[in-house]
Amino acid sequence: MITNTNAYDGGIMSLNGKAFADEFFKKENQVVHESNAVVLVLKKSDEMDFIVEEMLLKEFKKKNPTLVIEDRAGYWWCKADGKIEVDCDQATELLGKPYSVYDLLVDVSSTVGRAYTLGSTFTITSELMGLDRKLQDVT
Repeated sequence: MITNTNAYDGGIMSLNGKAFADEFFKKENQVVHESNAVVLVLKKSDEMDFIVEEMLLKEFKKKNPTLVIEDRAGYWWCKADGKIEVDCDQATELLGKPYSVYDLLVDVSSTVGRAYTLGSTFTITSELMGLDRKLQDVT
């Protein structure tokens, strides 16, 4: 017997025909679940390791205790309710060398939420910009 270890044929995807349709169209599977969670996946690098450990885990977690960071081999998987924010001016001070928001974006692998940059700050948020709150601009 062949076992698929990567779960491509797991869950509902292991079903065919009527069994698939019955499961897919169940009433409880037709509900959209609201979430306030955001996810930021960061490629590992010397700078990113430092930012995760010194900025996110030490400083940002004080502001948002829902932050969870997992080490996933070559990536940092970061999840929080509401938003995750990285201030690259602060990163410049901590790293002792210039570090711009564009340097950070090179290591951003994936996001869940609304990502934007404003000045030297990168934010991933669950807010609807322009609807939940007024749009900001660099002044």
